[in-house]
Amino acid sequence: MVLTELQKQGIAARLKNNPVVDFVGVELVKVTPGQATLRLPYREELHNSMGVVQGGILGVLADVAGGVSLYSVLTDPAKVLIPTVEFKLNFLRPASREDVFGHGEVAHRGRQIAVCQVDIATGTGVLLAKGLFTYMIKHLNDA
Repeated sequence: MVLTELQKQGIAARLKNNPVVDFVGVELVKVTPGQATLRLPYREELHNSMGVVQGGILGVLADVAGGVSLYSVLTDPAKVLIPTVEFKLNFLRPASREDVFGHGEVAHRGRQIAVCQVDIATGTGVLLAKGLFTYMIKHLNDA
């Protein structure tokens, strides 16, 4: 399966209009129906006082990876809001002086709620964090 042009345009618009994505520097690598991979380029400014990437920054990457994976199964992402209603992110290893990747995958999509699994890993596949994200699906014409 491949994404429709409407899905591609909607995902691109959602990422472009998300200031935190730009601020942190998250980049889209690949998206297919139900899955998305994003990259967080290494920047020392993202470190905490222990010299590793701050957990909240990894949380941003994970949330965006889960969100994009969900947008990829919606007919028109531009007409849907998907606020995060809950997430759990287990940190397994610290991320330090290299790019990290977030891979999101839709585990369940209902009419109003979706759950996505997210892995955060190095470019060589070392798992750094594992998460579960729950999103509300709100169609803009339902407002």
